[in-house]
Amino acid sequence: MSGSAVTALPNIGATLSRRLASIGVESREDLANLGSVRVYQLLCEKEQRRLPVCYNLYSIEAALRGHDWRLLDSYDKTRLKQEAGLQK
Repeated sequence: MSGSAVTALPNIGATLSRRLASIGVESREDLANLGSVRVYQLLCEKEQRRLPVCYNLYSIEAALRGHDWRLLDSYDKTRLKQEAGLQK
């Protein structure tokens, strides 16, 4: 593992950290290289279900930005959902 551990990032608790590790994402750099949308898609594929966007997609995006997921504005939330194929 290189760089900072995902567990050191905001929004990344035990459950999300465990999910991320299950797809080989263990550092901030891993997250950044894949991007929040792709990581969310991989998590959903691994779990074989659509995971809640707020605790997964938004949390990952905000973790990369270094702040709480609730601080993402509506534009960013809509863009993320569109990129993830969750809405048109």
